[in-house]
Amino acid sequence: MVNRELLVEKDQRLTITMSGEGMDDTVGKIFKILRKEVYEKIGKPIIQMETKSVVFEDVKCVEKTEKYMFFFMPRVKKYYTVTANIVVAVKYLDLEKEDNA
Repeated sequence: MVNRELLVEKDQRLTITMSGEGMDDTVGKIFKILRKEVYEKIGKPIIQMETKSVVFEDVKCVEKTEKYMFFFMPRVKKYYTVTANIVVAVKYLDLEKEDNA
């Protein structure tokens, strides 16, 4: 482990599908899941993550009319389902696990 470069850069490609109320809410959930999945896949100390590409492969919008007590104050709510293909450049430290023997 002495005198070798520990910093490694690697591209990760993930496809994530998420639903939510409003486009902002849905995209926020996608990036929250993205960070979690990248940390699980790498499994080492991450120094930096940089998004290189974001492509929405599928966007679905469903409108639903909600009424208070079945007929008062109708309002339209929109629910989005987005499938995103994201490429992230990840810089992490390639540390070897220590054996405690």
